[in-house]
Amino acid sequence: MTHPARARRASAPVGHGGPGDSVDWRLYLVTDPHLGGGRDAVPGIVYESVLGGVGVVQFRDKECGGECDDDEFASRAAAVADAARRAGAQVGRDVPVFVNDRLDVARELGLHLHVGQRDVPFARARAELPGYLMLGLSIESDEQLRVAVAGPGPAPDVIGVSPVWATATKTDTAVALGPEGADRIARAAHRRGVAAVGIGGITSANVGLLAGTALDGVCVVSAVMTATDPRAAAADLLSRWDRARAHG
Repeated sequence: MTHPARARRASAPVGHGGPGDSVDWRLYLVTDPHLGGGRDAVPGIVYESVLGGVGVVQFRDKECGGECDDDEFASRAAAVADAARRAGAQVGRDVPVFVNDRLDVARELGLHLHVGQRDVPFARARAELPGYLMLGLSIESDEQLRVAVAGPGPAPDVIGVSPVWATATKTDTAVALGPEGADRIARAAHRRGVAAVGIGGITSANVGLLAGTALDGVCVVSAVMTATDPRAAAADLLSRWDRARAHG
């Protein structure tokens, strides 16, 4: 029997916001089931956070490979995409949904894909992912960006510049770039028409420090996933970002 999530093979994205569309990168949520209180809680957090202002969602569950099978992973990714779609419809905007690393799931569900430097190779992912789907790439240094945009081949649609600051959420990262390093990489990305969002150690207390950079927005994990009220947490982060930008 075909699993319900597998039956949802899409010819157009479940979470839209294709490469030609306008994407609101200001606040980008990366999910973490352990920080969110378990896998069953993640779609609800995504739903509330989108109502609070999250404009992009990435479904990430690195431990699922050892704790759940492929069908369950696909089903949970589809549930997150559905939560983002429903919440986006309520607030009148489209919310792109990315899958972390799993090219097979992104392709089957018609979702965008984000890969890291140690995940599936970018060139392979771009070749196998339909052209209407966005592909994001983690960038930790100027050299990694140079390699990513070198040559005539396609560049990423968006890069995750990391880590801006040290974070306990993800420990296998390079030395923190700080606002100046993140700004430098974002400016270089823009010269190739690539959007750039910062990730790593970003909270409501320091998000305003990045508003003066060339970053298009910020990615958060724990700042929303651990919040008692994800909607309020997202709204607060976005408000602080917007206020700092307006006064920058």
